Amino acid sequence: MFELLWNIPLSEAKMAQIMDSLALGACQRVLDVGCGCGEVLIRLYERFQIQGIGIDKSPDHVAEAVRRADGRVTQSAVRFFEGDAQSYAEDPGSFDMAMCMGSTHAFGLGSGAYRNAVRQMMSVVAPGGLVLVADGYLKRPATPEYRKILGDSLPDEMTHAANVATGTDLGLIPLAAWTSNEDEWDDFEWTYQRIVQRNAEGRPDDERAKARLVQRRQWMQAYLQWGRETLGFGVYLFQRPRD
Repeated sequence: MFELLWNIPLSEAKMAQIMDSLALGACQRVLDVGCGCGEVLIRLYERFQIQGIGIDKSPDHVAEAVRRADGRVTQSAVRFFEGDAQSYAEDPGSFDMAMCMGSTHAFGLGSGAYRNAVRQMMSVVAPGGLVLVADGYLKRPATPEYRKILGDSLPDEMTHAANVATGTDLGLIPLAAWTSNEDEWDDFEWTYQRIVQRNAEGRPDDERAKARLVQRRQWMQAYLQWGRETLGFGVYLFQRPRD
């Protein structure tokens, strides 16, 4: 879905606000796990002249990230690699910031995925370094009908407060948290809906595109019926204590 800037329900204004809080220095090293199409990492370079590494398991996403970076970043400054978050290895303390923006599912399912993502990212940042992680949460317990659609991805105990507390429990210092508002959620969901619709119309003989459209319409029905009042999305900024 390359028409999206990033595959999370955040406006450009909210993303700029988040970046304002980072105060990264030139040439500081940033790791982006599940980087998608690379837009966030590219913008961090444009803003702070960081050195960045983005990894994603989708070859199409990595190719799009490389395309977007062309002409916007120095080739050696920001690099993108196809790979799996679980198997990617760096020396402890190699980065000044590690982030995972909406891709904690790469570390498993349920509340354990979020905790595992935070733990793995904090292991690669130096003392005093930053961990930026974005994930869903539940604003209220999901109805049984909505739970069937969400599956085990978001247990009821995975709340906004619990997401902040997870970092604290792991020994990190919470610095900031942001949440998506309804306008951001609506814009994201309806934009995604239009993209899937156009893809299905443009490939009438593609059975996968047809199946994706059916699934997407089911998701939108559930979003309108339950999701807007139940599902939240948060971005959490932590700092590793200085030794």
